[in-house]
Amino acid sequence: MIWGLDQAGMIEWVNPGRDPDPAWKPADLVGRSIFEVLKDYPALLDQVPLALSGISAAGVIQRDDRSWTCQLLPIQGSGLAPDQFLCLFIENSLHGRLWVQEALTGTAAALQKAQGTEDMPPLITRQLQELLGVERTAITLGAPPDTPYQLLFSWGDWESPLPNEGTLTGTLVDPQIIENLNGRCCPLEELIGLENGTRPIYGAALAVGSQHLGALWVGRETPLTPLECQLVHQLAEMSASALQRARQHELTSRRLERISALHAIERAITGSFNLDLTLQLILEQVVSQLEVDAADIILTDPEKGRISFAAGLGFERYQPQSGISKAREKLIQNALRKKDLVALQDLAQEQPGLERRGVFAQEGFHSYHAVPLIAKRRVMGALEVYHKTPPQVDGEWYEFLRTLGSQAAVAMDNAALVEDLRRTNLELDQAYNTTLEGWVRALDLRDPCTGGHTQRVVERTLKLANAVGLPRDQLVHVRRGALLHDIGKLGVPDSILNKAGPLTEEEWAVMRQHPLYAREMLQPIEFLHPALPIPTAHHEKWDGSGYPDGLQGTMIPLAARIFAVIDVWDALSSPRPYRDAWPAEKIHGYIREQAGEHFDPQVVAAWERAFGIP
Repeated sequence: MIWGLDQAGMIEWVNPGRDPDPAWKPADLVGRSIFEVLKDYPALLDQVPLALSGISAAGVIQRDDRSWTCQLLPIQGSGLAPDQFLCLFIENSLHGRLWVQEALTGTAAALQKAQGTEDMPPLITRQLQELLGVERTAITLGAPPDTPYQLLFSWGDWESPLPNEGTLTGTLVDPQIIENLNGRCCPLEELIGLENGTRPIYGAALAVGSQHLGALWVGRETPLTPLECQLVHQLAEMSASALQRARQHELTSRRLERISALHAIERAITGSFNLDLTLQLILEQVVSQLEVDAADIILTDPEKGRISFAAGLGFERYQPQSGISKAREKLIQNALRKKDLVALQDLAQEQPGLERRGVFAQEGFHSYHAVPLIAKRRVMGALEVYHKTPPQVDGEWYEFLRTLGSQAAVAMDNAALVEDLRRTNLELDQAYNTTLEGWVRALDLRDPCTGGHTQRVVERTLKLANAVGLPRDQLVHVRRGALLHDIGKLGVPDSILNKAGPLTEEEWAVMRQHPLYAREMLQPIEFLHPALPIPTAHHEKWDGSGYPDGLQGTMIPLAARIFAVIDVWDALSSPRPYRDAWPAEKIHGYIREQAGEHFDPQVVAAWERAFGIP
């Protein structure tokens, strides 16, 4: 009897044998602590801590006139401390117990060093060759009906079938044959009645508890002894446990990788509005995680009933612009219509002739899968994947394919929402601008002398704002403020606004109210709040002598300080009924003189640089 223990002394697996204690049932031992199980054998129990510390220990169990030697063996792993422990109970009357002990210990150590399931079959074969001198081995895996039986590994004569033995490996994977091994090692002729003279072949089940993994087969010119048969059986049990642990580790690693892949896709979907980049990332994960040769994403237009290529990865000769063949389009439409997966494991068998057409012929694909892309009950397209060789797929593979298809659909739906929102915002922004320009035209109709003034100051103010270094996201508000800088004049009577001569002091008092009128008009409009500084403060002066609030220095909003220079420059450059336009040199000199009084000196310096004022 053999127990496999972890570092804490918990029993992980049991290889049945001659039980020292009738109360020990293999199924009941797994998951229990060795300290609990051996509580009735204090002399042996005292040896357990020594073994768990990394030192081999032994003890004896005596029952009536029979005795068993118990070997506690630490198995060194990749680190300094043991990774696993074996507890071997060997009846003292059994010949060759030391040989069995050493063989199992060596095999356990070899399996412990294996990096994965691919490394284990050669190690098992090497141990059998060294211990028993076998000439041929094979390992068959499977658990029907979920997983069909298949030949995992073969060595020796079974690597290439010999004459008159071409059906041997087919015989070894027969489900009924493996089932009849029934937890023992026995000659194959007992199971299928081979004729006399056939070289001996023995089989042992690969099983962990009630879980059947497959079978281990060995062949040797001379028959195995009963002791050797027992060793093969015990090696098979040990190998099954090691294979199961390695497969669980690989499965866990693959699941973690897929979770990481989904997380990366989710970050791309939420953090990027570039659909092309997101779809490319999804295809990269499809190809790597599902181990396919190529994949693409197809879009559908329900209104026009057409499909089109969106993105692809892994194709060598296929050109998307060449279009989608009728036969392939039928497959895609089938997936879209059913709203479910289309799976063709073998094109030649399931769709004869299809592998000789279109992308299948160009790339040499022999397997095809397509899953519809559905978001919010709307079919948006399909995800297609291709294999050049028969794929090894299972339920998890199909589920992950569907999950990746769902992620692609979400990405496409998000991109459509963002595009709709962008288009809506653009239309809304255009509506806002059209409304503002309408207000400006209404003002120009009341004051014909300032025709073209608004458009000129808008363009120049934006240029100066760039030169000053105003952030780009504020320029839209500067533009709106410049457009509406004189909107308050709608509240000034025509008799004052259009007066041909100079204004009286009383009339100026009314005119100076127009920034306040602008504030009253624009304050209720929330989206124009960031644009208010120019209409309400462009007549404030650096020295505090301006209006309407008498602001001074940097208390005046920067946008208003920028606009003030442009407004005066344009006003002095334009003729009025009561004066002619000033010459450029006179205007330049005046603005320089007013730096520090009317204007912000730094804005004036930026104005000279931006417009090349000598």
